[in-house]
Amino acid sequence: MLLKDCVAIITGAGKGLGQSIAEEFFKEGALLALFDIQYDLVENLAKKLDSSGKKIIAIKADVTDEIMIKNAMEQVFDKFGKIDILINNAGISLHKTIKEMSVEDFNKVININLNGTFICSKTVIPYMEKQKRGKIVNIASLAGRTGRPGVGVNYAASKAGVIGLTQTLARELGPSGIYVNSICPGPILTEQTRQYPAEVFASWNAGRAIQKDGLPEDIAQLAVFLSSDKSDWITGIALDINGGILIR
Repeated sequence: MLLKDCVAIITGAGKGLGQSIAEEFFKEGALLALFDIQYDLVENLAKKLDSSGKKIIAIKADVTDEIMIKNAMEQVFDKFGKIDILINNAGISLHKTIKEMSVEDFNKVININLNGTFICSKTVIPYMEKQKRGKIVNIASLAGRTGRPGVGVNYAASKAGVIGLTQTLARELGPSGIYVNSICPGPILTEQTRQYPAEVFASWNAGRAIQKDGLPEDIAQLAVFLSSDKSDWITGIALDINGGILIR
């Protein structure tokens, strides 16, 4: 088990990619804190994975609310006595052209995807500094690398911001033994992306080198690696995982 007895916080853990990361981390022996603004989702997932309630805590958490996140972190520390890993996964998308997009649409995505990553990272750092070690993994996107058809300028800008935040935090926190990396997935088949017509999903995959569709567990397994001691010579990267859509 790569994460045995490591305490991991996963934001946006109630469904999709966050749920898959939670499931994979639990298989690898992690103790979990599942954050989501939809508490019923993480409560049900926690019960499904650990009926004893000893290894998982579900917490209602809005990543844009600094006070709520501070209180949530305290709950995690009170239960487990440490925080080893933070997975900043919570995010949304509002796919519109810039002509259709309001300032409110733009700010909503930036606030959750980028500001939420900042707030959660800032709040967890003191816990990791005390133990002189920690791993932060931010879920960015291929859209933050290149821009993609139909993703929306708000989403692309938020994920590009996550990559920049990752790189700077890695330099700031490296001397404290805290690793910060980001994952840049290409199109992934989730509940959200399955709602779009097949031709839309195909357009996002244009130029892909391999035929396999991206699945949540592909990202979850990479998150395990970046959270484990197997990646102790890696920090500040934005790791592309997209089936060869982007090759450079």
